[in-house]
Amino acid sequence: MLKINSWFVPRRTSNGATCVETMFTGDVVHVRNNLRRDAGTATFTYEEWGVFVASVKDGDYDV
Repeated sequence: MLKINSWFVPRRTSNGATCVETMFTGDVVHVRNNLRRDAGTATFTYEEWGVFVASVKDGDYDV
């Protein structure tokens, strides 16, 4: 289920280690470091986010 206007961490995160938090709003996706929230937030359009997620699923990144 997509969480709107609420920060969340990936469901595979279990130990509180450094990872990203994501927040979907009406028109953009926000991403930040969960341990350094004051370090800034990256913002993406839904189209940009979709391209990134598809690239991860296709194995374009070593994650």
